[in-house]
Amino acid sequence: MDELYETAEMLPEVERQDVYAHHTGEDEWEEVPYRDSLWTDDGRTTGVVSSSEDFYNVIQYGDILEKVGDAVERHGIEPSGKISISPTAHKMSARIDFDEEVYANENDPIDIGLQVQSGHSGFHGLKYDVGAERQVCSNGMTAFVSDLHFDQTHGEPFQPGLAYNAVDAVVESPEIIEHRLAQAQNRELMNRDESLLVLMDTGIDRYLDQPVPDLLNALQSEVEDPENPTLYETYNAGTRALTHYTQDVPDYELNDGFEQLSRLLENGSSEIPEPQTLGRNAVDRRSRQLLEEGDEPRWETERESLRNLMEEHEISP
Repeated sequence: MDELYETAEMLPEVERQDVYAHHTGEDEWEEVPYRDSLWTDDGRTTGVVSSSEDFYNVIQYGDILEKVGDAVERHGIEPSGKISISPTAHKMSARIDFDEEVYANENDPIDIGLQVQSGHSGFHGLKYDVGAERQVCSNGMTAFVSDLHFDQTHGEPFQPGLAYNAVDAVVESPEIIEHRLAQAQNRELMNRDESLLVLMDTGIDRYLDQPVPDLLNALQSEVEDPENPTLYETYNAGTRALTHYTQDVPDYELNDGFEQLSRLLENGSSEIPEPQTLGRNAVDRRSRQLLEEGDEPRWETERESLRNLMEEHEISP
């Protein structure tokens, strides 16, 4: 716990500074009264925001982490974790592990904790989500139960109570997490090709150097029956690809990919999505890209796979 507080004190602090506009023709500078620049205490510029605190409040990374520490300490938990900050300090991601386990099944223990994201650019708020990691393969998991999501915008002053609410919610909800994962194991997509299309439809391919080979390798590792892949297996294939097949992608960027992927387990109303809906939407969008937008197939048999899946979903070409 001491290390968490020490890390909070080491994080860069940000303060407002004036913004000036340069007229190149006249070589003159004039203050822009409605904008402020944000600078770290070690001299990095990290964003330009509204000068009004009614629209933008600076939320310090150290304050966030300190309040999470206070909330965790109330439960007697000795946390571990890591923090990732972008080079300009405009984005921060923190993973706080609680030393608690849930089980997707008896052979799949998962460590749970809290995922925290914030930023200083004016485009990022403050978000708290359940974060987890599968012990069998170290796959990361984030934001897959919306009941365990808390956030605020920079339009509001920092709300320390949200950290307490988020920590309490995750610590007290192992049954909710286990139920969600069990549900996902009972919902099946049509085949491995549909699983691949669904994964590509989330947009996580942009984090991979070789999207199709990487995702196929991940599906081969995670899917027991290629003719009946479950949502849980498909989700695990995506998390495996993001966790193990990406290179030089920092955590604060990968977290966006994990959130995109979470829609395989979360429809936004704290319910598991219908695999038929996920599959049909992915097939429909991809078929339109090939037929109407002139995209090239992403693998040799993609057109044939799409025709078969369109027939299964009764989608007209």
